[in-house]
Amino acid sequence: MKRFLLLLSFLIITSCSKDPIIYTLTTEANPLEGGTVSSSAYQYQDGETAIITATPSTEYIFEGWSGISSSSSSASVVMSSDKFIIANFVKKSYTLTTNIEGEGSIGERVIKSGISSNYNSGTIVELTAIPMSGWRFESWLGDLTGSENPIEINVNNTKTVTAVFKQNFFGVNSSKFLALGDSYTIGESVSKSERWPVQFLNELKSYTKSIDTLQIIARTGWRVDQLKEEMNSSNLKPPYGLVSLQIGVNNQFQKQNSNDFRPEFIEILEKSLKLVGNRKERLFVISIPDWGSSAYGAGFDRSKISKEIDDYNRIIKDESEKRNIQYFDITAISRRALVDKTLIASDRLHPSGKMYKMWVDKMIPVMSKINYD
Repeated sequence: MKRFLLLLSFLIITSCSKDPIIYTLTTEANPLEGGTVSSSAYQYQDGETAIITATPSTEYIFEGWSGISSSSSSASVVMSSDKFIIANFVKKSYTLTTNIEGEGSIGERVIKSGISSNYNSGTIVELTAIPMSGWRFESWLGDLTGSENPIEINVNNTKTVTAVFKQNFFGVNSSKFLALGDSYTIGESVSKSERWPVQFLNELKSYTKSIDTLQIIARTGWRVDQLKEEMNSSNLKPPYGLVSLQIGVNNQFQKQNSNDFRPEFIEILEKSLKLVGNRKERLFVISIPDWGSSAYGAGFDRSKISKEIDDYNRIIKDESEKRNIQYFDITAISRRALVDKTLIASDRLHPSGKMYKMWVDKMIPVMSKINYD
C-alpha cells in the first residue's frame, strides 16, 4: 500500500509540471540589398533576451527598426511572444554642387532616382550646360572633364562640377591677327611674303578659317615705349582674334638696364592682353633674337650681347608665364646664324625668310590647336 501511494504522488507531481514556452524570432532587412540582420539565436524561451544587430551594405545606412522601439543598430529584445522585426536601411545621400565660370547655367535631369541637388547614392544625373547669349560652353572641370554636353554623372559620392563658358568673339577685328613689334615683325630686308607674320597666317589658315586677316603694327627701331605710343594712337578695337608681341631688342641695343625694362614690358603685355578680351590663349609672346649672331654683330662684343639678350628674355618669359601666356623661345634658332649664313637677310643683320620659316614651324603646332570659334 505504501508503494502504491509513492507512485501516485510521483504521477501527480509529474502531471503538474509545465513544458517550457518557446518563442521564435524572425528578422528581415528592408530593402533586402540594404544590409543584414544578425541575432544571437533563432528560438528563445519565454523571458529570454535576444540581441539583434543591423549591418548596412556599402552605400546604405541604418534608419531604424520596425517591430521594436529602438534607434540603435544593436538592440535587446525580451522574448515574451513571437517577434517579427525589420531592420530598415536607406541609401546614403550625396550633394552635387555645380558652379559656373563665365555666363550660363546648368540644367539637372534625374536619369535614375534622386531629388533636387541632394541625391541618393548611385543616382545618375544628366547635366546640360546652357550658355547665355553671346557665350558658348567650353568644358567641364572638377569631377567631370571634357566638353561632352549634355553629360551624365553618377552621384556615388559628394561631387563638384564646374561648367566653363567662354565669351564669343564679336566685332570688326574678331577674325584678325594683329602682330605687334619692331623690325623683326615688319620683316626688315625681306619680301612681304617672307615676313614671319605672313608665313604664320598662311600656315594657320590650313587649320582654321576663323582667322583670315593680318594687321601689323611694327617699325624698325621701335622700343617698347614707341610701340605703346602707336598702339594708343591707333584705332584698335578689341577683341582681336589673335595677337602676337615681340619687342625689346632696341631697348637692349640702346643700353637700357633690364630691370628698367621689366615694368615697361609688363605694361605693354597687359595692353596686348586686353586686345584679345583677356583670352590668354589668343595672345602669344616671342623672344628677342640674338642679333650678335649676325654678320653685323661681328663688330660688337657678342658675348656681352648674348648675356644682355638672355637677361631681357628671362623677363619676357617670366612675365608671360606668370599670366599663363604662351611664350616661344626663338633665340636659339637665331644663334644658328653663326654657322648658317643663309639665316640672315641681305642687310647682314635681320633674319632671312628661311629663319622666319623656322620660327613659324615652332609656333604653328601650338597655336593651331586653339579653338578659334
